[in-house]
Amino acid sequence: MKPLEDLAVYEDADFYDREFAARIHDIPFFVDEAVRAGGPVLEVACGTGRITLPIARAGVEVTGLDVMPSMLARARRRAEDERLPVEWLEQDCRDIRSDRRFALVFSATNAMQHLHDLDSVVAFLTSARNVLRPGGMLILDVFNPDMAKLCRLPDSPYHHKSVVDRDGARLDVRATTGYDAAAQVLRFTLDYLRDGVCVRTKRVGMRCFFPEELAALCRLTGLDVVRRYGDYDQSPFTGTSPKQLLFCRAGALPVTHPS
Repeated sequence: MKPLEDLAVYEDADFYDREFAARIHDIPFFVDEAVRAGGPVLEVACGTGRITLPIARAGVEVTGLDVMPSMLARARRRAEDERLPVEWLEQDCRDIRSDRRFALVFSATNAMQHLHDLDSVVAFLTSARNVLRPGGMLILDVFNPDMAKLCRLPDSPYHHKSVVDRDGARLDVRATTGYDAAAQVLRFTLDYLRDGVCVRTKRVGMRCFFPEELAALCRLTGLDVVRRYGDYDQSPFTGTSPKQLLFCRAGALPVTHPS
């Protein structure tokens, strides 16, 4: 498996929290599913606990897993401040190790798309399947590839969003993208501008999963897709849906025949 490429963009946990402080629209979806599952729940690539902590507040037994020590350190502090009983695992999602078997495992907010090569994707799906309890559910959350966005020219920057820096100043985020069709990786360069001056740059690549490809990868790793939504409002999935939200249960592993 290839090393993970994008870890550097998650080293600054404080800035990450500020950058995504306003992202709350997906939280009720995962909290509702966690409550419905009843626990225990595992969030893969939990970051600073943006979704993990609301699940704990809802009274559900939850574990957060992330590969970045800085993100987990901040998540732990936040949980301790609220006296929330959350277990934290510093692990690579391609090799999940736990004595627990979970009623729900989920990977939110495109986190799975940091896995760029096939071996890494298969390892993650297999690892997640192995820690599900019988009848447990795995939820995958990735964006649905938009051909217009994949075809953007690298010399065509656009305004991506605005965020607030540590001192309260507004940063405008300018993005440029380039799509590597052979690898199916959409690469972003994000420049954070204060009064037109770049003060921070991030570079990140997101593996694009096309709908039938993702379903096939699930089947390859012994996961049955039992339903699929196109957004957090549980709208039906269509070709123009912004998201792919797959609900998977462990099925029979594919039979391999000797050559």
